[in-house]
Amino acid sequence: MSAEKEIVNYLYNKKGLFTINNIKTSSNRDCGILALKFDKDRVNEVFHIEVSCSITNNIAETTNLSKSISRIVDEKFEDKSITEAVNNHIKQFSIQKSKIKKIMILGAVPKSRKSEIIREFNQREVEVIEFENILYDVMENLDTQYYKNDIIRTLQLTKFLLLSEPTKLAKFLVDDSFTSNSRKEFLSNILSNDEIIKEFRKTNVDRLAAILKNSGLKAAEIAEMLEHNVLNKKTRKMFLNSLMQQENIRKLAKPKKIRKLETSLEKFF
Repeated sequence: MSAEKEIVNYLYNKKGLFTINNIKTSSNRDCGILALKFDKDRVNEVFHIEVSCSITNNIAETTNLSKSISRIVDEKFEDKSITEAVNNHIKQFSIQKSKIKKIMILGAVPKSRKSEIIREFNQREVEVIEFENILYDVMENLDTQYYKNDIIRTLQLTKFLLLSEPTKLAKFLVDDSFTSNSRKEFLSNILSNDEIIKEFRKTNVDRLAAILKNSGLKAAEIAEMLEHNVLNKKTRKMFLNSLMQQENIRKLAKPKKIRKLETSLEKFF
C-alpha cells in the first residue's frame, strides 16, 4: 500500500475496525479500503474508503466542479467492477447496501473552495475527510513504543525527534512551503492558547518591542490596549511616572515659554 493508505488503515484499526486492503477488480483496478465495524458477532457498518492524497490537489482547478466530482464518484464508488468486488468481500456478512458508507479522503483541499467541494461530494452520499486531519489524529496519539510498521515508525520519529525541537520547528515556519497567510494563521492559533501567552513573561523588552512595532497598531490603539487590557488601577500611576522619566517624553511634556512682546516705557506709564 501507499504511505497515505497505510496511515488511513492504521487509524481505522486503532478505532477498532477490521480492515480489508488490496482489493482488486477483475480488471486489476484498486478498490480502496473496506473497514468493517462489528457489533459482537455481526457487522454493523461497512466503510468503503477511497484515498486521493496528492500534495497539490487539482479538483478545485476545474471550471465545472460538479461534473468533475460526479466523474470521481462514478469511477471510485459506482463503477460496476468496483461494486462487484466490494460486494464479493462482504456478501458473507449479509450487510445491506444502505449500511455501506462511502468515504473520500482528500489531500490538499484549497480553503477557497473547500465547502463547495465537500457539499458536492455530500450530495452524492460521499463523506469527505481531509487527510491532514487523519495525519494529525495518528501523530497526536503516537507514544514512544516501538512500531514495526515503517510508515508509522517514520511519523513517530518525526514527532519526537523533529517536531519536538523548537529551533527546527521554527525553521519550518519560515520555509517557502508556508505562505504568509499560513504563518499568520499559525501565530493566531498559537496566541489563542493561554499557556503560550503565559510564556511571554519570559520575553525580553527588545523582542516585545519588535512584536508591537511590526503589529501595525496605531498609537491610539496601543494606548487603548494599555488602558483596558494591560494596566490596572495600581499600575497606571507607576506607568505614567516611568513614562515621564523618559527623556524624549519630558521634552514633549515640557511647557513652552510664552515670549512676551516688548512694550515702550511711555505705554507702560
